[in-house]
Amino acid sequence: MVLSKVIKSYSLFVLSVFAMGLGISLVTLAYLGTTPITSPSFTLSLFIPISFGMLTMLMNFVFVLLQIIILGKEFPKEQYIQLVVGPILGIAIDFWSYFVEMISQPYYWMSVLMVLTGCVIIAYSTILQLKANVVNNPAEGIVKAITIKTKKEFGTIKLYFDVSLVVIAIIISLIALGNIQGVREGTVISAVIIGPLIRTFQKKAQINTIK
Repeated sequence: MVLSKVIKSYSLFVLSVFAMGLGISLVTLAYLGTTPITSPSFTLSLFIPISFGMLTMLMNFVFVLLQIIILGKEFPKEQYIQLVVGPILGIAIDFWSYFVEMISQPYYWMSVLMVLTGCVIIAYSTILQLKANVVNNPAEGIVKAITIKTKKEFGTIKLYFDVSLVVIAIIISLIALGNIQGVREGTVISAVIIGPLIRTFQKKAQINTIK
């Protein structure tokens, strides 16, 4: 019975990460900017011959490494499973991108619709991760680690973290490409609505937290 519950939880978690890959692909390939969390990796993919998904995977590895550095011995051993999240998400992004790129966008409103749809999927996939209650998503894990050390509110640290990643993406873009690419209105939209969507879904699902 316990084994069955564990398998169900991990299966749900893998499904949620794979779904998140679809959401990120929709937001990004609407070509109105990408999500704040993926903005550095997407900007790098514009001039480095490595796929967006693989760069996102590497970025997630960096997030886990930073957690280990920040928390030291306080880093929970079970959270090493986060190292599996990066490859799954990276593969999912590249997989879904292959199909999402086929979506025609003759009108601006269609691109906006793709961004909104992607945001809904990202928010819902986050709820599935909370429901699975297995391990932190690396991007959330690094925010929690900083929260623990600074004793600041999670929401405040999350905002600063997202803004920092967007600033990093802009700097990378300006240095490597000479102009700002990968950060546009879609980035702002996703930054503004994903949080409230998660809270709305969270209330309906009556889920409070994750490990």
